[in-house]
Amino acid sequence: MKLSIVVPFYNAEDHLERCLTSLTNQNLPKSDYEIILINDGSTDNGIAIAEQFKNKHGNISVHCQKNKGLGATRNIGMHLAKGDYIYFIDADDYIAFNTLEILLEYLLKIDLDIIGFSTLPTDKVDLFSYQLKPIGNIEVITGNEFLAKNKNNRLEAWWYILKREFLLKTNLKFEEGKFMEDAIFTIKIFLEANRTMFLPIAIHRYVKSPNSIMNNEDQTHIKKVVADYVSLAYRFDTLINEIAKKEIKDADAIIKNIKFKSTVSIYFMFFKLIRLKISIPKIHEILRDLEKINVYPLTNFIGDVYNHRKIKITAFVFNHKYLFYLFLYPLRAMHKLKLIKLY
Repeated sequence: MKLSIVVPFYNAEDHLERCLTSLTNQNLPKSDYEIILINDGSTDNGIAIAEQFKNKHGNISVHCQKNKGLGATRNIGMHLAKGDYIYFIDADDYIAFNTLEILLEYLLKIDLDIIGFSTLPTDKVDLFSYQLKPIGNIEVITGNEFLAKNKNNRLEAWWYILKREFLLKTNLKFEEGKFMEDAIFTIKIFLEANRTMFLPIAIHRYVKSPNSIMNNEDQTHIKKVVADYVSLAYRFDTLINEIAKKEIKDADAIIKNIKFKSTVSIYFMFFKLIRLKISIPKIHEILRDLEKINVYPLTNFIGDVYNHRKIKITAFVFNHKYLFYLFLYPLRAMHKLKLIKLY
């Protein structure tokens, strides 16, 4: 079997059919790939949708478990996979029809550890078609080179496919019970890779949903997200220290790019702080903790991607914490009245 696709799902009845429709409409023999569905303790109708697809397609299996979270579920999928390559996709996203063959052709012909591809952020749910354009010559580089050259690469696991033998040799696992559980994993797995390639073709569809986890207004949820942002900054810092101790090629550039990603995450954390009903002294404690690992104030942030006037203004306010405190309650009031939209 050439490919295993791992699809964890939790209360995904509104999305799962679309995701599975995209995965089953591929120009590959069913014997060449399997789709592993893992129900992570859903309480909705998602399991029924999964079973319907399983009954129609002989290459789909369904596994059920008590809720363990995305990281733990992906690790279970990694153990269940039998294919030469493994792909992890979220149940609320989908891919273009008849594109997996393109990726497998490169993976098998060039013997890659990792192949990456572009994503198309969209609020549309029917962008299944894809017209292949000439790709040209794409170089094979090490994972270190890729991390050093690509400051703005995404850290989620759904934009690349991994060679299973290579993955098992690294003994790497997704973080469990963590926010952005694939962020550290992605960096670490590229650090181990000798042969990587990135195809500039938008195969993946990242569905922007107004009801996503990042738009949840529940105060307990927002409090957890803020804590997770802080945790991620500390995990990035730990990873940076680990890389600094090793004699690896392009270490300085890789560390610089990880610091940039950490800064970006803290920038977006500020919008959660506005939505979170906690006192200024509590916010002051959070910022003081971030100062200890030099991710606040935000530095080397404005640049080729984050250069919009709104971003420059908000970053200036966030970087001057007493100015931020001054604007905090008016911003909360405007958000409540829906006069402003926060990330």
